[in-house]
Amino acid sequence: MKESNRKTTSSNQMPPFRLSKKGSVMYFESTVLKRYRFLTHAFCSRHREIIQGHFSPFSFSSREDKNILSQNWEILTRAFRIPAGQFLTVNQIHRDAILVIDGPDYKLPPHPPDSYDAIITNQPGIAIGVKTADCVPIFLLDKAKRIIGVVHAGWRGTALKIIEKTVETFTERFGSQLADIHAVIGPAIRSCCYEVNDNVIKSIETEKKESPFYRPCPEEGKWMLDLPLANKSQLLAKGIHAGNISMLDLCTFCRTDIFFSHRAERGSAGRQLNFMMLKK
Repeated sequence: MKESNRKTTSSNQMPPFRLSKKGSVMYFESTVLKRYRFLTHAFCSRHREIIQGHFSPFSFSSREDKNILSQNWEILTRAFRIPAGQFLTVNQIHRDAILVIDGPDYKLPPHPPDSYDAIITNQPGIAIGVKTADCVPIFLLDKAKRIIGVVHAGWRGTALKIIEKTVETFTERFGSQLADIHAVIGPAIRSCCYEVNDNVIKSIETEKKESPFYRPCPEEGKWMLDLPLANKSQLLAKGIHAGNISMLDLCTFCRTDIFFSHRAERGSAGRQLNFMMLKK
């Protein structure tokens, strides 16, 4: 696996992300979130190491062979020392529903709950996660109140402004201050590779205008869309300070050596797990 990022940094400037390893798990971590010792987080890669320099798929797709899926969960829980029963993922449906866990008496269900694409909690010991393979995983942290959120944003979720609605839940339900919220945008497909039709752009932009997150293709009615940048634009519009937003500048389609990509692998891709947890 290549440890590279498109953006370069000076020798005295810390890069926003770092490729790390726990046990046999290869993952990216945010250097901003790493500062907070009460937090554990990871944007997992598509690989786990089996022998030095040799890798095996590390997918968390529900379509995986049950034995392989169980083995991958076991490897993850052992690497991060988090019991399997403390992980919570949801059945993502590309909408804008948000699951909120704000009480210590919450019982994790035996099966993932339906119909959510974001999770928020202020409860320690619950590792909340989303699975992706081109869609955008976004982590939110209220550093003052110690509230975390994970968001899965495909183009439909982006059109429904799921990241804006998640920020609103932070401020309206928990009383978060916008200045205290960090947003970390993980690996997703970028404008170099994500061709969409006119209807997708119209659903995201109600009024056609020049935009930094899409550009026209030579073919009429086709556009190249940058999903991470579209979500960053929504975060800025919602009032999150630019200095509190960081983004992994890698394209999942371009980098199938590191990430799963639904488009690049023509629908047969696995899913990488992206999770964060407040420590007890």
